Amino acid sequence: MKIESIKAHLQPYSIMKKSQTTINHAFASAIAPHDAYDIKTLKAAMAVLGQDAEIDLLCVYCDEPAETWDHVFGLVRNLKFSGYGHVVGNLLPCCKKCNSEKGNRDWEDFLKKKMPSNSAKKIENLKRYFEKYLPKKFDYEEIKTLCPDEINQLNVIKDRIKALFKEADVLAEAVREKIKKA
Repeated sequence: MKIESIKAHLQPYSIMKKSQTTINHAFASAIAPHDAYDIKTLKAAMAVLGQDAEIDLLCVYCDEPAETWDHVFGLVRNLKFSGYGHVVGNLLPCCKKCNSEKGNRDWEDFLKKKMPSNSAKKIENLKRYFEKYLPKKFDYEEIKTLCPDEINQLNVIKDRIKALFKEADVLAEAVREKIKKA
């Protein structure tokens, strides 16, 4: 770690700046489709990935023990719902390190860089997995057409929350100034 890394901590915290991603993600998650928990389907899905659901799962990217589930296709793109959800075909067993490193990047590019010599078979398995378990993606504009009133109301609520966070940032700045002068 370099000493310069402390710079991020030595500045005022912004409620709105830190929470905008969280707010957009929460609203996207709320409208995202989801699959029911069905152990038979999950075992079959893991078999497509070449894994045995009866034992601990491995990270699909690096083969280390899985610790979390990667949303392969992020729920939010350009501050809006991406069209993907909490469905079996969008979730892969993953270690925390790979999940963090991959972030919202393309899974195939990530895998090729992570495991260049071992990626071809993994890519083939993942493509079969997505073909079988990833449902139709709903484009955000398509969703707005299907339920315009609900989406408009959700956006109004989201904007009110953001406005309140901005208002809270102004109040927090006033408190910091008073503390400084005390």
